[in-house]
Amino acid sequence: MALRGLEELPDLQINDAIAQQDWRHALQLIEKREKRAKKDQSVDWLKACKASVLFLLPESAKHRQGRSLLDSLYEKKPPVVDINAAMTIQAFAEQRKDFDPRIDELWMQVANAHPNDEGMHKHWFSAKFCTKDWQGARKAAMAYMKHFPSKREPFFWVIFANFMASKSLKSAEQEMKLCGTMAYRMCAKAAEGVPLEADKVRDTSRSSVSYGHGAEREKALNNSRILCTPGEIAFLLDVYESQGKREEALAILESDRTGLSSSIGKHSWDLILRKIQLSESMGRWLEQFRYSFGLLEDALPSNRRDSVHGLGETGNSWSVWVAVLKVAANLRQCKVKVEDWYPKLAMATGPKHRVRLSHITATVCTQYSESSKDRDGMSARMLGDFSDASTIESIKENEADLVEACLTYFKVYGKKQFCYNDLEIFVQGFNPVSTQSFLQEAKLWCLGEQRSFFGQDQVRDLDDPDMEPMYDAAYLIMQVNLLKLEYHLVHSRWEGSANTEDAIGIEKFIVQCIEIYISAVWSYPVAENAGPPTERLPGDDAGLLAAIGLIRLGLIGNRQHALLQAVAILQHLTQKSPFNYEALVTLTVLYTRIGAGWLAAECYSRLSIKNIQFPTLSWLLCTRISTIHPHSPLINFKTPSEKVDADAIQHLSRALDYHLHLCETDQQEIYDFLEAGQYANLLQAMGNSVYNQLGFTRYMLLVEWARLERFSGAPSKVDIRSLSDRLPLETIDNRDRSPIPHWEAPDAVSLEEMLLPGKWPSHKWLSGQLFVAVIFEATTKTNTSFDRDDVSRGLTASNDLEDSSTPVENRQVDLAKECDSLIRIYEETGSDAKTKIHDASAVVQGLGNIRQRQEETNETIATMSLGDGCHLWKITESANAPDWEFFHIAYVGLDSCRLIERTIDFIEAQNRKVRLIKPEDATEQIRRIRKLCDEYRMTLNSASFELSESLSDKRHQEELLYTIINRPGDMEDTHRIAYWLRHLFVDEQYARGILARLQLAWKEALANVDSLTRVKVPA
Repeated sequence: MALRGLEELPDLQINDAIAQQDWRHALQLIEKREKRAKKDQSVDWLKACKASVLFLLPESAKHRQGRSLLDSLYEKKPPVVDINAAMTIQAFAEQRKDFDPRIDELWMQVANAHPNDEGMHKHWFSAKFCTKDWQGARKAAMAYMKHFPSKREPFFWVIFANFMASKSLKSAEQEMKLCGTMAYRMCAKAAEGVPLEADKVRDTSRSSVSYGHGAEREKALNNSRILCTPGEIAFLLDVYESQGKREEALAILESDRTGLSSSIGKHSWDLILRKIQLSESMGRWLEQFRYSFGLLEDALPSNRRDSVHGLGETGNSWSVWVAVLKVAANLRQCKVKVEDWYPKLAMATGPKHRVRLSHITATVCTQYSESSKDRDGMSARMLGDFSDASTIESIKENEADLVEACLTYFKVYGKKQFCYNDLEIFVQGFNPVSTQSFLQEAKLWCLGEQRSFFGQDQVRDLDDPDMEPMYDAAYLIMQVNLLKLEYHLVHSRWEGSANTEDAIGIEKFIVQCIEIYISAVWSYPVAENAGPPTERLPGDDAGLLAAIGLIRLGLIGNRQHALLQAVAILQHLTQKSPFNYEALVTLTVLYTRIGAGWLAAECYSRLSIKNIQFPTLSWLLCTRISTIHPHSPLINFKTPSEKVDADAIQHLSRALDYHLHLCETDQQEIYDFLEAGQYANLLQAMGNSVYNQLGFTRYMLLVEWARLERFSGAPSKVDIRSLSDRLPLETIDNRDRSPIPHWEAPDAVSLEEMLLPGKWPSHKWLSGQLFVAVIFEATTKTNTSFDRDDVSRGLTASNDLEDSSTPVENRQVDLAKECDSLIRIYEETGSDAKTKIHDASAVVQGLGNIRQRQEETNETIATMSLGDGCHLWKITESANAPDWEFFHIAYVGLDSCRLIERTIDFIEAQNRKVRLIKPEDATEQIRRIRKLCDEYRMTLNSASFELSESLSDKRHQEELLYTIINRPGDMEDTHRIAYWLRHLFVDEQYARGILARLQLAWKEALANVDSLTRVKVPA
């Protein structure tokens, strides 16, 4: 590690030695420089640098010398006033996390000695800001403000430091109150200093405010401690709210100086939302309604020129509609006359002392939002009609009205892609009768639209593949929306039951989706509104729905060949629409599920995930990737870039590199906001930084890479000791699941749950995997006494992991506990004879436990053969393939064997030193354990070889091919899925190509298993 803050020290040679981490050479240079220093020359910075370097040397005596040297600098008389010395000590404290309270006194002495050095003041504040020492930051900012009273920057830094100190748990309660009050009063002073509107004009070329004329203008220019931007007003609101001053905060937004009508806050949408939130938190429902309703009025085309708020169409936002709904839901309990709300509402409402949400939303929708043509207005009206407090318990009684409202909405917006998303929350509670009624009416309406558009003679026959396609984009979208609603309401709830009617129903649904997708594909070149073929196309979701139905048929209905058909459709879809994100995501996870590792990586590369997307989306490929495809592709590609795209290790490496540098990136962003004075953005960036540091994905990637290092000897990026120290008690799940289509009913198994390899990893899974990595570390390092208690404390029993770990992962954690117990015996054994006898018995027993666990592991893979087909993907009765579970069991087992062997090596090495047990007492146990590990490898090697050979069999290939498409002579059954897939692909060469790539991916993955089971990787 290199010392921060030393890049500007006076001696470049010392800097170079420190940068190269040559601590002893750096110490020699410092001592030489001390000897050459003149009597009147300050060498405090050299002493500070020497103390820092002494702490980086391994000897404890050097550490004591460094501590003594630091103490002498703190207590020096006259005091240290060297800026470089202060910077060096601060940098040392940051790295060692050793924040001596005397550092603040030292900085104060330096500030008094150099009052006009602005850079020193900024560095002092930045150092305290970086370490979140808010009390120290207060002192630094106040010293800066004292010596530079005309500067604007230190004034707001004092406010910010006080605000953060008032929320810091490190501060005493009295200090928190004092700091909060100080921040509030300074903000109030900044708000009061803003001149009235008549004396200032908005400078449209900048984000600040310039002032008009007269004495007030001169005073404003000289007084820089005032609010000038919407961001500063937003920061002021945060300060006020933290002190419970909501009334004053609302007054700020209504003020002529700083309010929404002023030149500072005018047209600021963020401040408008803050006003709505403040009114809501204060329970000012009447004022909030008038304001929100006014925004909707201004958004009308007829009123935009005379808009009071100057927002125009922007005011017609769903946030405003939600505010109106909340107001009505709360005011219905108040005895407020309708005419007091808003005069125009009196025409539509009922009793004067009873306000119904449905009355208000109906009035808003019909009178102020262009009647039924406004999307948000219609959605708000539906929410109002069917979520009124007086009727919320009896929605089922009004379900017929809800069905009618949903039908009305579908008829208006059925040809828009957002239609399904808007209707989803309303239809999900339909009972079977309402579901049937809704779908039947919707289908009749679609049929009528088709006849009116294409003519009576051109209505499409689903069983006629030769019918010339005549669909346009709007009609395709309407059909797709109807299919989504049918899948959501009916087919997503199918759980693989033996009910023939249900199974036939989902098959017919899949056929219908494929038929519409085929019609869409054929019509793209001639359809007027189809769009270019490189964009997302209107009929794509029909193909995606067909694939999702096939996945459900395969994984829930146990018709495994359906997964191959889903792969074929998705592959076709992503070639026609290469930027269809949902299709690419689904295909990536599906390839991982069926064990085609490099195909999943290749598809993942087309998502172009980078930078800020890594924390939220890298899980799509990287979840358990170290136990599914922990190697680079073993096949030849045409270009190097193609190999990189198909390399899951490269994708994992890029995501991990981003996370490892994310802290520096976040800090730079925070500093940029601080320097720019954007305090509202600064608070948000600091919150994001905490979120990123606690994000689950970061630790998941580290654990996955640690396993890859054990398998392939990949470059070391993970310090397990440091990782185990930094693991928080709880992580934040920052994985974004929205890219995977979620068209299922809330009570149905989601697509993500069906496709994910294994159970959804959680913090418990993370603790278990990190514990395994820590035990590996303990067996390979000479100094094994580092603390493992923090990691093992979170693991009580393997059943704690069952909700997020696979059975083999649970077994590996249990094995790691046994290995940990053996290692601790040697770490903690004493010299007492009785203790040694007890420890020797524990070692023998521990070896017996490990042997028993390995025997159980060998039994689980004993059936990994073509005859039994256990842990294999049985596509047909005679055709098997390896899926994710085959590779997962194989690699976790190999990892466990390596852990056992390293633990035994450790015991043998330690026993030669301690002589805890006699060699003859353990020789037989160790020999049997090593033999069991070899037997595991041999069984796995045999299974992978036989499976690879079967994949090369032509009969096997033909059988798999005709599970995707039907045989050439089998053309009579047009309701079969395979029939329509042959029709989609035109000929079988396309299907053969897809199958050939799959077989290549399986054989490539099996080749790596074969190599690892033939050759033992040295410890």
